[in-house]
Amino acid sequence: MPGLMEVFILKERVNDNRDDSIFMMLFEKAFILISLLVVMLIGVALNLPAWGIGALVGASLGPIVYGHYYFIYIRPAKKQQNIDVNKKQGKNKRK
Repeated sequence: MPGLMEVFILKERVNDNRDDSIFMMLFEKAFILISLLVVMLIGVALNLPAWGIGALVGASLGPIVYGHYYFIYIRPAKKQQNIDVNKKQGKNKRK
């Protein structure tokens, strides 16, 4: 599992290759907030007390943010690394 600094490095690397980085950043934050709103509404629907809703949202904050970063930044970088490795292995097999 990558550390926080590695995630920021991957984020910068992915953003350097994109032209729509401002819109992507806005949509990324909006989707995170919408996801947290859905979690909060689930807590309200379950009639949890205020501290229970806060604990539910707080406990889900990390997984939601990491999940968004994984699908937006980490997974494309891993795919690119696998493509690069496969290309290198293909060149080595031909030799």
